Amino acid sequence: MSTDTYAAPPLRGSGVLETTTTTEGHSHIHRRISWAAIFGGVILALAIQLVLSLLGAGIGLGTVETNAGSTPSASSLGIGAGIWWVISSCLAIAAGGYVAAWLAGVEIRFDGMLHGLVTWGITTLVTFWLLTSAIGGIIGGGFSALGSVTSAAGSGLGDAAKPLAQAAGVSPDMVRQQAEAYLQLANPDPATMSPQDAQKVIATELVTYAGGGGEAAAAKERIITIMAAQMKVSHDEAAQRFEDGQAKLQQARDKAVQTAKDTADASASAASRTSFAGFAVLLLGAVAAAVGGSLAVQRRLRVTQRVVR
Repeated sequence: MSTDTYAAPPLRGSGVLETTTTTEGHSHIHRRISWAAIFGGVILALAIQLVLSLLGAGIGLGTVETNAGSTPSASSLGIGAGIWWVISSCLAIAAGGYVAAWLAGVEIRFDGMLHGLVTWGITTLVTFWLLTSAIGGIIGGGFSALGSVTSAAGSGLGDAAKPLAQAAGVSPDMVRQQAEAYLQLANPDPATMSPQDAQKVIATELVTYAGGGGEAAAAKERIITIMAAQMKVSHDEAAQRFEDGQAKLQQARDKAVQTAKDTADASASAASRTSFAGFAVLLLGAVAAAVGGSLAVQRRLRVTQRVVR
């Protein structure tokens, strides 16, 4: 342990002021950070953010006048809400950083900036945690309740259906046989096939045709033959109608794919803009917190000099 004595310059109306600084192992023995002060700054920042958010919501909702026909557009409300959120966040975090640095009693400007930045970091994490936990809890609870109701309803219907089916003399084998009878073709000949049977066969053959392979050509020919018999047209005309239908189907498929791509690109662009906006807001908050902490130290130095004088 070593003890060093430094002589400060004489002040007006006073003698020589001697300051004794004790160091051990060339390290500071006084605390450079005050978590109690940072906690107070975080509480104040969250409270100010809440108050300003409620004020902004009141002002924004107060501009809505449906009867008068002067309701602002959604884009105007969104832009105004975003600007107010940025301003209120910077003000709240600057006040939190100022209070944290002031209550910590630090007299080094860099230490005050660090107190402000730590306050900003904790406030940001707490804010995101509150938002995600509240929204996630509401959504998760809602889906859990919906799943419970659905499960209970399904169990009740299943339990109620069993005695009813047994009382009516219906067994699972009888149901399966009846379903096979519905799917069985009564008239396999396309010329005598009913419209319902023709639709079933065409649907089955379309699946085979879409799958490709060696059976695609036979499935296509089967479809054209059924179309010619059902619509009472020639084989060539039925083939032309089939090709026209496939072309329209391909156009619809291509349009759907292109729409999906455009939607994905728009979503990615919107997400990118939102991410950059969030980055800018957080960066402004960090700067505001550092400035608030620095201002607190600067004011403390002025107060100390005034008291000494």
